[in-house]
Amino acid sequence: MSNNDDIILYNTEDKVKPQIPTFNLVDAAHPLMHEALPEFDFKNPPVDPNAFASSLVETCKKFNGLGLSANQCGFEYRVFVIGSGDNYIACFNPKLISTEGESHLPEGCLSFPLLELKITRPAVVEVEYQDIAGEVHTAKFAGLTARCFLHELDHMNGLVYTSRVKPLAFQSGMKKLEKLRRKYFNPKMIKKMQQFNGNQKTTP
Repeated sequence: MSNNDDIILYNTEDKVKPQIPTFNLVDAAHPLMHEALPEFDFKNPPVDPNAFASSLVETCKKFNGLGLSANQCGFEYRVFVIGSGDNYIACFNPKLISTEGESHLPEGCLSFPLLELKITRPAVVEVEYQDIAGEVHTAKFAGLTARCFLHELDHMNGLVYTSRVKPLAFQSGMKKLEKLRRKYFNPKMIKKMQQFNGNQKTTP
């Protein structure tokens, strides 16, 4: 079920709250990053939905993200979390109902550290998802929240955002990243990411 063998404890620095386990992120080339994930079965849940969602939130906070999907941590569960600060929601079995408008804005991903790409997405979305209790919700999101939902929904379908840009746009983003990584990071990371170019096609 899981390829995440190393679970570490996240110290919330709050003695009142229990420590919530967080996960390591898998490599962007991990098979689960490129497969459509199966529906989360609330009648026979593979994990405790509340506990798992809590760990996703703490992991997202730990890496300073605005969203995180289960497969980014090596788990084959159709669930992601989005939010910031103390305001996160867990979306199990998310679905896109309708879209409005269009926006073309910079976007990043925890699986591709510091790689910023301009992605065109709907500006407003109407969506459906289940919460930790399996209750179905519908919502309308706009702006950054809509973009985060769509980005994580792509992860649920085995798509990474690098496949949504043209080759030249991808190369431009990589050149900017290379300058940063030459100065601050191990260049081996760049080689791993080079395989994800704008021509890459994945099947949802």
